[in-house]
Amino acid sequence: MIEIARLLHISLRKEREEKTGLCEKHDEVLTLFCEEDLELLCALCAQPPDHQGHYVRPIKEAASHHRKTLQSYMESLKRQVADDRKLLVTQDQKQLELRERVEHQRQKLSSEFEYLNQFVENEQQAVISKLAKEERDIERKLNENKRAFSNHISKIKGLITEVAEKSMMSEVKLLTDIKSIFQRCESLKSPALFSFRLRKEGCSLPLQFSALKKIRQKFREEVTLDPETAHPNLLVSEDKKCVTFVQREELVHLDPVRFMAYPVVLGSEGFSSGRHYWEVRVEDKPEWTVGVCQDSISRKGKWPLSSLSRCWMIQLHNGVYVAQCTVPITLWLMEKPTWIGIYLDYELGEISFYSVNDRSHIHSFMDTFSEALKPYFGIGYDSKPLTICEAADCEG
Repeated sequence: MIEIARLLHISLRKEREEKTGLCEKHDEVLTLFCEEDLELLCALCAQPPDHQGHYVRPIKEAASHHRKTLQSYMESLKRQVADDRKLLVTQDQKQLELRERVEHQRQKLSSEFEYLNQFVENEQQAVISKLAKEERDIERKLNENKRAFSNHISKIKGLITEVAEKSMMSEVKLLTDIKSIFQRCESLKSPALFSFRLRKEGCSLPLQFSALKKIRQKFREEVTLDPETAHPNLLVSEDKKCVTFVQREELVHLDPVRFMAYPVVLGSEGFSSGRHYWEVRVEDKPEWTVGVCQDSISRKGKWPLSSLSRCWMIQLHNGVYVAQCTVPITLWLMEKPTWIGIYLDYELGEISFYSVNDRSHIHSFMDTFSEALKPYFGIGYDSKPLTICEAADCEG
């Protein structure tokens, strides 16, 4: 009961303090407010040392000030609510935009797959048509060969009959014109047996399994030649798009970046990120090399094999097409490429080569790149030019 009475006394005291605004510590009326600690004070609380040096002012003045502060908070919060509502509306619009973009992308993909399906269907029809034509040609030749055998058999049978009749004749008749019969018997030769081998037909899918024209337009770069890197016997055109091997008599400035061992020139542009595409016309040059290389490859003397690990290129040399990197790979191409497309995806580590003539894939390298790559052009020692395609040419 004593404990209950004590708790009741404390409760009544707190209730009285709240109603009358009394200080819990000194039981005095709370008349002041400390702006430093944001606390209500009585006259005794305001004495040193607890709030010494603090800004203390009357409750009425402090309350008026803080009412204004709360009012500003209310206005700020109301503005924030209004701004958040606007953001919510914007977010709704973003959701609508997302749906529109997804639908656009869906239609775009559908269109590309439709193109791909149509392309494959056309390729299938073309290949089957070629196969059917080849079958007709081979069947015609087989029939001709069968007729030749039938004619030969008939000829032999006729000769057998003639020989049998000759052998039954008298001595003079038998020996008359016997030389002709001997010659025909000995000169008989069966027709050669016709054998055949079906060509292995195939189809060429477009670049990245989508429209090559679209990829060319999207990633095409305006690549130019860097004359400072050109071998002394190379003549670079004024627009830096064409290079030719010439026999120079005049001296050429020897720059540390100039190639001296082989007729090579690099592109002016270096690529250290992103996707890039450019095209080169090699036409009927007997020798050429195109691709990319690191800018740090050796320019002087004969290149060691270690330099090839920093180059990714294809070349025509001595009539053979080769994919040239650390380990050379011989390429077997259905059609002679005269217009080469080079596609670089730096982050993916892919360098692909395409024959623009028939939209076919030639070869791809997959590697990891650690520095900027530059377009590489090997000219060979013939006088025919090598040309980088202009924008208008690449639309063809």
